[in-house]
Amino acid sequence: MTDTIYDRIHRSLTWKRIVAFNFVLFLVLIVPLSVQLAQTNTENRSSASSGNPVPSVTPPPSYPSGAPTIARVSMFFGKPGDTVVVLGSNFGDYQWGSHVYVGNVEATADNIVRWSNTVLEVKIPEGARTGKVWVVVNGKQAAWDGSLLLYDVAHAAQVGFQRLSSTQAHLFTLNANGAVRGMLDIAYDSEPITFTPGPGVTVTSQTPSVDNLGKTLTIAFTLSSPLPTSQTILGDVSYPGIGSLEIIRAELYDSSNTLMPLYSDPLSVKLLPQ
Repeated sequence: MTDTIYDRIHRSLTWKRIVAFNFVLFLVLIVPLSVQLAQTNTENRSSASSGNPVPSVTPPPSYPSGAPTIARVSMFFGKPGDTVVVLGSNFGDYQWGSHVYVGNVEATADNIVRWSNTVLEVKIPEGARTGKVWVVVNGKQAAWDGSLLLYDVAHAAQVGFQRLSSTQAHLFTLNANGAVRGMLDIAYDSEPITFTPGPGVTVTSQTPSVDNLGKTLTIAFTLSSPLPTSQTILGDVSYPGIGSLEIIRAELYDSSNTLMPLYSDPLSVKLLPQ
């Protein structure tokens, strides 16, 4: 008796072959679909993270109990757009309703790079001028003793260190035409530290002190004649050579008692140990 086509199909399609066929069909259809869905979800997540960042959350105000303090401003000179760093304490972990003024101008939210309890990084606002730096935290105010010096490099005096050895350096000025008096605040790590004035320089006070960031030496001086444009050695600083020296504040005044624009090359404002 001749087999019909149906008989041959019946003998061929055993249950094992049916299961195997269905498994292959499952892999052919489901796996590519799963890969496509996974790629779509990844793209959606990537799009969401890049196009719609999660906003930062600022907790409710919780101001420090103590009044704010300003120990130093680094750097003490600059121009609009430069970043200065205000170092102190009790600023609060967030700005909340506090204010910071740089060069007598309040810094807007766009000018504030970082706000923490001990460090404020602030871009010098447009319209700032040589003047004071202060903060107001929860109605309590703290002002820096020095002045932020706004400068144009082409028209600014310069001050800095010129290394002589591992334990000694000149303090010099350049382009300080007309200066008749001034002061320098030097931060240091090791002592003793001494300043020996150069010719025509009279030290009116030399005061060591300590703030919450370390040791400082404040030198006030007068000049027997106005400084010239050329480089002038104000004096020599001697120290053990351990740690660093850094000019953290400087002021020069002319004969009319006007604070002069002042600049310091970052490479000469600080001496690192050799």
